[in-house]
Order: sequence, then structure tokens, then C-alpha cells
Amino acid sequence: MTDYKIALVNSNSFGQVYPEHIQRLEKIGTVQRFMVDQQIPGKELAKLLHGFNIIIASVTPNFTREFFENKDDLFLLSRHGIGYNNVDVTAAREHGTLVTLVSQLVERDAVAENAFTNLLAVTRRTVAADAATHKGDWSNRAQFQGTNFTGKTFGVIGCGNIGSRVAELFLYAFNGRVLVADPEPHAADGWFEKNPKIEHVSLDTLLKESDFISLNASLNDTSKEIINDNSIKQMKDGVYITNAARGALINEQAVLNAIESGKIAGYGTDTMIDEPVNKNHPFLKNDHIIVTPHTSAYTNDCLHAMGEKCVSDVENFINKKPLVREITLTDELKNL
Repeated sequence: MTDYKIALVNSNSFGQVYPEHIQRLEKIGTVQRFMVDQQIPGKELAKLLHGFNIIIASVTPNFTREFFENKDDLFLLSRHGIGYNNVDVTAAREHGTLVTLVSQLVERDAVAENAFTNLLAVTRRTVAADAATHKGDWSNRAQFQGTNFTGKTFGVIGCGNIGSRVAELFLYAFNGRVLVADPEPHAADGWFEKNPKIEHVSLDTLLKESDFISLNASLNDTSKEIINDNSIKQMKDGVYITNAARGALINEQAVLNAIESGKIAGYGTDTMIDEPVNKNHPFLKNDHIIVTPHTSAYTNDCLHAMGEKCVSDVENFINKKPLVREITLTDELKNL
């Protein structure tokens, strides 16, 4: 009988709210939680996780080729999330490691709704206004002037599972013009036909015409720092941006400069390049920026379903049952 050792890596939420998920894993083998630097080198990570043959992993750290080349037997890596940017899936396959994901639909509503929430909050200055109220400052309300959403133009960069839901929320909540930019949209088949009012446009068109922009692209060589000095110059003055995808989709200094100049009126993000974010980060000192601690998926419905998926991955693997949503070669080419 195989001695299973299960590592929970960098997931603050797995098993915390729903301890039954840990209890089910403990019936299979030893379970240990690891919180590591998100930039830990692959060789060092492999050494740290020596002897652990099943991993449940968060969005960090990076499981690189170096990691797999130095890791002893690793049967299964189950991503506690929908993306696989931090896993070299080709190297995993070459070293006999199965990699699984949570179904995209599990996080779709929760993440899209949080992108929407942060955009509303930063536009209406909700956090700053609340802080002023707590200080007893009721009279200077004019400083928290925002802008209406209804009838405006909304841009969604990245039209996949979550971006398509953000586009729907914009369309049906505020009855405005909705633009999506994605070289290869991965919304569900027939999605554009079901939503004929939503326009598929170039990135340049979206940047020039949108009053509000939502970042929902996955992170790759073409999308890294897609929001930069040059792209910001194309935007309308006073644009608002929300990001529930990846921190590195923006150049942080460029966004900060644009916030300070007023070119960007507000930025709401649930993700940063470096997480956890340093308390002295300049974003945290500007009340036109909202930073939430990567909690887009933190709803009762979503977290329970994510945990269930990871636990079932492990149970199905040891019981030699089919694994659902195993990464395939085709998946490597998709922008989920």
C-alpha cells in the first residue's frame, strides 16, 4: 500500500472554513500545510516538499520545470483554483505528474461579482467615504463625488469564462454599450450569439471608447503589463479600472502615475504582482485605489465547491477512478 503524504501549499482558505475537507484527506494519508514565498526557486521548493506525493496548490508558488526535475515522486498536483499559470504542465507530464483544475464554472459568478463590486466601490468612493464617516467627518461629502454607470461604455479585456460573465453583468445591470477585446475569446460556444448587443472589438478600440474597464485576461507573454504607459494614453480621461485576474496585467508604476495625474480616476484590484502586498505599497496610500486580498473566490458557495473538487481529485486518484478536468495538451494552448 502506498504511503500518501499530502501537502497543502499556499492556500489560506482550503480546509479552514470547511474542516471536513481536511478530515477526508487525513483518512488517506498525512496532511501538512506549507506557506512559502511565492518566488521560491523550484529546486528549493522540491527539497521542501520531498516525500510529499500529492499536492493541493494555490495560485502561488510556481511549479517550474526546475521543480519537477528535482522533485521525487509526485503523483498528483490538484490546483485549488481555475488557472494553471504557475504550473509547467509540460514538465509535469514528462515527470508523470497528473495536474487537475477546478471547473471554471465554480468560480465564474463569484469572481465576476467581485470585479463588479470593486469597480462600484472605487467609482463611488465607498471605502474612503466610510472611513470619513467613522472619523465623524460628515460635512465634506462633495470630495466623494463619483459618476453614474447607467448608459456608459464598458470594456472587458479577456473574454473567457469570467470575462464573459462580467460583460453580462455590465450589459444587464446598466444597459450600456459593452465591448470585449480578446484575440481568441473562450466564452462558451454560442455566447456571442446569445448576447448580440456585446461587441467584439480590437484592444485599441476598447481602450479609446470605454468609460470603465475590467481586466479578465489570463497572464501570458502577450497580456503581461497590457495596461502600461502607452495603453493608458489611449484611454479616456477619468476612466475606471477593475482587476480580478492577475496583478501583472498592469504596470503598477504606470497605473499609479495615471491615478495621481487623474487620467485614471480609480483602480480596484483583487490581485497584486507580489502577494501578500507590502503594507507600505504606494497603492495602499491612495484612496482612489482599492486593494482586496485576493478574495474574489471567497464566497460560501465557491470555496466549498473548490474544496470539494480538490478532495475528490485525491479520492478519485487513490481509488483509480477517472479524474475530472485533468489538464490536456489542448488545454495548454487555451486562455482559460
